[in-house]
Amino acid sequence: MLALGSGGCGSGGGESSHGADDDGAQTGAVAAHYVSGLDLRRQLSNSFDAGLYRLAVMSQPRDSATDLGQSLPTGLVRTVSCGGAGAPEGSERTEVAHCAVAWQTVSGEPRRTRYLVRLFPTGCFAAGATPRLPQHRDNTIQTYSEHPLNALVSVARQCS
Repeated sequence: MLALGSGGCGSGGGESSHGADDDGAQTGAVAAHYVSGLDLRRQLSNSFDAGLYRLAVMSQPRDSATDLGQSLPTGLVRTVSCGGAGAPEGSERTEVAHCAVAWQTVSGEPRRTRYLVRLFPTGCFAAGATPRLPQHRDNTIQTYSEHPLNALVSVARQCS
């Protein structure tokens, strides 16, 4: 069961942005839809959960790492909370939110990962862990790789 934290993210306003040329005529109105609130927390949770599975695949014992289609134990997302959405300096179209994911490892240890989340007017997001997580040993390729929880992105159709 997934428990989502309270508190909203994003503008939630579904605002429209209209450009005007020098004579005041409208030029190509584009509706902006920023993912926000419960929907942002749900999408961030789903993306984090997918990262936990990638982490489990990378962490399995070397002799088991060849069977990538198997069921693996992963951690568990406990809560996702967000706040502080607003436009960063110098940007009219991208909003920024600060989110945190509380989760537990396979062994039950509590963890918390914070993210700076960029919200785009297309309803998509890109989140980066702050601070960045260290590289992780990937037994499937027998070397170190980017930590799968460092970058989370929208998986919605319009975002691919």
